[in-house]
Amino acid sequence: MIVAFRTFLTRLLTHPVLILGAIAALFFGAAFLSGGTVAILGFLMLNILLAQSMNLLTGIAGQISLGHAGFYGMGAYASGILMKTVGLPFVVTVPMAAMIGALTGYLLSFPAGRVREFYLAMMTLAFGLIFREVVREWDGLTGGAVGLSGVPSTTLRNLIVFGYTLDGLDYFRLILIVTAIVMWLVHNFIQSRYGRAFYAIHASEVAAGCLGIPRAGTKQMAYTLGAGMAGLAGGLYAHMIGYLGPESFDLARSIEVLVTTVVGGLGSMAGQIMSAIVFTFLPEKLQVFAQYQFIVYGLILAFTLILLPRGLAGLLLLPPRFIKPSSLRQAVVADVAIRPVQTDRDAALVVQGVTMRFGGLTAVDDVSLELHPGRITALIGPNGSGKSTLVNVISGIYTPNAGSVRFFGETITGLPDHRIAASGLLRTFQDPRLVPRFTVRENLLLGAHRRYRSSALAATLGLPSAAREEAGFLGTVEAVTRMAGISDVLDQPLESLPYGYRRLVEVGRALLAEPRAILLDEPAAGLSEAEMTLLARMIRAMKEAGLMVLLIEHHMDFVAELVDDVVVLDSGRVIYHGDIGGMRQSPEVIAAYLGTAETEHA
Repeated sequence: MIVAFRTFLTRLLTHPVLILGAIAALFFGAAFLSGGTVAILGFLMLNILLAQSMNLLTGIAGQISLGHAGFYGMGAYASGILMKTVGLPFVVTVPMAAMIGALTGYLLSFPAGRVREFYLAMMTLAFGLIFREVVREWDGLTGGAVGLSGVPSTTLRNLIVFGYTLDGLDYFRLILIVTAIVMWLVHNFIQSRYGRAFYAIHASEVAAGCLGIPRAGTKQMAYTLGAGMAGLAGGLYAHMIGYLGPESFDLARSIEVLVTTVVGGLGSMAGQIMSAIVFTFLPEKLQVFAQYQFIVYGLILAFTLILLPRGLAGLLLLPPRFIKPSSLRQAVVADVAIRPVQTDRDAALVVQGVTMRFGGLTAVDDVSLELHPGRITALIGPNGSGKSTLVNVISGIYTPNAGSVRFFGETITGLPDHRIAASGLLRTFQDPRLVPRFTVRENLLLGAHRRYRSSALAATLGLPSAAREEAGFLGTVEAVTRMAGISDVLDQPLESLPYGYRRLVEVGRALLAEPRAILLDEPAAGLSEAEMTLLARMIRAMKEAGLMVLLIEHHMDFVAELVDDVVVLDSGRVIYHGDIGGMRQSPEVIAAYLGTAETEHA
């Protein structure tokens, strides 16, 4: 019953005809409302823009911001000063407010990208406090503590656009149209590979990097877009009231925006609209509690985090999705799940003398190995022997203390993980690192990120070229799921599925990237016999397609049926390199790993 209600309400609130109807009703119906109500509706539009900007930065990309009012104020003062002092027209100053906000966010992203969690919150808080103090002290430009008055606005009846003096109703309609357009653009952006990349960074930066998603670049884009939207809202705010004071952009405003976003439900656009409505109209009804604003916001936030951890959207709506339904309808199942890799048969991945130390511990000690196209090499050894550390070095997560890694003749030692992934070298993890709130389909589509060619502008505008590209990759997703035997759970959230499915999804996600080499870190761990059969079929298909495969695994029967070569590590050193039969007879391997009597699961 609850699921049915949430489904109905989600479809109702996201139906295009109803959305357009609501916008039209506000546009024309505002003429029959009082001036005060129209003004409140205008503030509602600004609050929606602010909530969506915070949602994009924090809810989607996972970058905490306690100084969001600073971006808002940058836009407000920029537009107000440029129009009042410089004399630029409204149609120039408001876009410039958005650009100045975006530039500020871009610059802040560099130091913010170096810290996380508590330190990130403190850095953004410091930005907000610094902005407020600069505004208070720069009397000649901002008016200082007295504020900047006389900004052309509807309140002062001197806001002229294209020779027409706007009143409160005209300005509300303008803000409504701007908000609707921005919402449409953000919706397109979120339901594209860029929105999925934002959320992948939120879930696991390491996993996202190993899929070819640049961490720093993605964070910079999130700060730029989020701050740009806040700057746009600030520019519109400046010409609504005609006065700008530092108290309008203090810490309380930043906290209000953050609380609005959390209560609405991080990641949900519809939830942000519902929350913005609550926090726009509620203060008008509770003026008696104005002096206890922080206490009220704190109580609301605590209540939400304890009882509604996913906000109003989590209570009333289905989880937000990151693929357009129109793209799903256009998708055509690909003919093959893994396309053949055209390479010669010489060694293409060469690890030479790699050593990795952590303080006084040598995890990998002078290890060398080669991977060849169309061959499967097993990397085995006891726990703590350095297998995963070696894979982390090859995939760019660690930079070795000594040695080199070459991939098709190019040295990749020390390159960022996203650049190594972009070259066609993919890996999975010992513990699957997926996006729990994504469906299986959305998780798989993340693997194709490096193969997209459409720009962020094309995706945001919803151009046909971007839609066709998305539909093509969705067809490949269908083919991969059929090979992996998980087609029946394609649209289920990953967090609701058993562990074995997650293993298969992670391997399938790597295949979507069309790798030339793939490093599988214990992919059979925790799988049932049936699931291991499916996994073995996928690995054989990789070999037949000409991929280089490095397989870390403890299940010796599973390994013996697949591999061509075996490399055994012990205490970070290679103690055997040869075929599976020779490994079983090696005294060093028997002593270090297999034991005097082999077991089925060594």
